[in-house]
Amino acid sequence: MKLPDAWRNGVVAVVGLGKSGVAATRLLAREGVRVYASDGSDHPYAGAAADALRGLPGVEVDVGRHDLAKIRAAAAVVVSPGVPPDAAPLAAAREAGIDIVSELDLGFQALAAAGETHCIAITGTNGKTTTTALVAHLLAMAGLKATAAGNIGRPLADVAVSGDRYRWLSVEVSSFQLHDSPHFAPDVGILTNLAPDHLDRYPSVEAYYADKRLLFRNAGASSMWVLNADDPAVLELARGVLGRRAFFSLKKPGDAWFDSGARTLRLSTKQAYHRPSSARACGLSRRCRIASSRCARSAGSCGSTTPKRRTSRRRSWRSRR
Repeated sequence: MKLPDAWRNGVVAVVGLGKSGVAATRLLAREGVRVYASDGSDHPYAGAAADALRGLPGVEVDVGRHDLAKIRAAAAVVVSPGVPPDAAPLAAAREAGIDIVSELDLGFQALAAAGETHCIAITGTNGKTTTTALVAHLLAMAGLKATAAGNIGRPLADVAVSGDRYRWLSVEVSSFQLHDSPHFAPDVGILTNLAPDHLDRYPSVEAYYADKRLLFRNAGASSMWVLNADDPAVLELARGVLGRRAFFSLKKPGDAWFDSGARTLRLSTKQAYHRPSSARACGLSRRCRIASSRCARSAGSCGSTTPKRRTSRRRSWRSRR
């Protein structure tokens, strides 16, 4: 894994010791980087796993406090998704001009260096978790070695450090993670929908949408973007982005759309799933019918653009990550 010389010659601070922070610390230690890892809670969510970091060479762990002097002197800061942007250690890092990157970015770089894994990134306001799980399920049903990761539960850094090898990763990505992920470049990106959200953490809807647009930060000609054709905000956000596009809709024909009159999911002009009996009539296995049914429900979830209530500070930070 290629890391800046400053990281290898100095100390990298990891802020937050949930699953993501623990995985990031283990990954950096494996690469021979000295790490200062800290969590403001006396009882980090990762518990014994966080305590076990103390046994790794070159790793110093603080629980219940952050040593801001050490963070200001760090070569870089790796932040867990549960840490709010105004938290004291991040404010100290910014004041000192220290680069801040997400655990997602670190894990992605490690996997990209191995060169064996393709990434499908799913973000949006509603439907991320459902769609991420569904994509992983369908890839596995197709015989590919795939799993769900990212904000859905398993950090990318954990996939990288575990030695598990997957051909495809279906990765749920939050706006918070995208904010600090300058190297994140998925092969495929899915933007389910957009609506005002997390306004306890963002100063405006525009700032929230700006972080979502970072999904396209490293877009290239070979990128593929799957977009909600029914959501004007999604289409505007993707305007001018490099790469190929596929559109899904609940209202009109597209690359994937729901024909409400015929109660049929269609891929372009081809019928993909008809409710309730065509799957059985075609002789598909029960597992494939279940997958198709879940796909139909997921399409409905992705198509929703109903604004959610402002999320509480505790939940929006995903503090246990």
